[in-house]
Amino acid sequence: MTRPSAHRRTWATLLLSGFTALATAGLAASAAGAATTHRNQLIPLYDNALASEWQTACSQSFGANDGSFVIADPQVGPGPGPLAPWSNVISSCSKYKRASVIGYVWTNYGAGGAAGIPAIEQQINAWYSYYPRKIAGIFFDGVSDTVPATTTSNKSFYQTLASYVHTHEGNNDEVVFNFGQNPSSDWMLSSSNAKNADLVVTFEGSYNDPSANPYTAWTQATWERAYPADDFAALIYNAPDASACSSLARQNLGYVYVGSWYSTLPPFWSQFLSAC
Repeated sequence: MTRPSAHRRTWATLLLSGFTALATAGLAASAAGAATTHRNQLIPLYDNALASEWQTACSQSFGANDGSFVIADPQVGPGPGPLAPWSNVISSCSKYKRASVIGYVWTNYGAGGAAGIPAIEQQINAWYSYYPRKIAGIFFDGVSDTVPATTTSNKSFYQTLASYVHTHEGNNDEVVFNFGQNPSSDWMLSSSNAKNADLVVTFEGSYNDPSANPYTAWTQATWERAYPADDFAALIYNAPDASACSSLARQNLGYVYVGSWYSTLPPFWSQFLSAC
């Protein structure tokens, strides 16, 4: 999938500037417009390359022209070398023209600081070299505004990683930042196109389990309403029924995942996701 254009990013940045000066909660809500139609999905397919599950996810996702994304994760990242089963399922996904595959990389909330960047860049390089011309970008997990237990900003850390992925020309430089919660500000979207994320996960957790970061207690940050819905994603687990989809339709979220599992991985596809 082609990364969002610099024009769109510039438009969003200018719009946000206006909202910073004028917006109230009501005005920000109106900027989101009518209920979002969820055409795209972000699917965490951490399943040991089970061909049947990949076929279901890749053939039934909603994304036209590779609009949706499937996250591959062999070993909390690419692992020490290419694996034939993963190469097979990643390759097979593209033939349905509904979803592109992105590689998982753990960032540990920026705890390593600048010294940790080379090791993460090695993982990025591994994804592209192990599965050449098959990886559409990188899913950075464990993203945080600040270094853990400090007030030190991670802005430069993550902008460096985004820029590194964006050096891969063509349709293989998608950058997804998984905060799992609302970031404190828009720094990951308001810089130059090279340094920006393309998609930000602002919620990850259970649908209604009080002990597992429930979606039912989550509220989207006001600043997020000034950006296009396709800049944001939510990953919801342990959904008891399709009620999560009704709620998601009222949020400024362009990418969604709604699963029926939480403590155990499969199944990765459910009737609830089909309803979103």
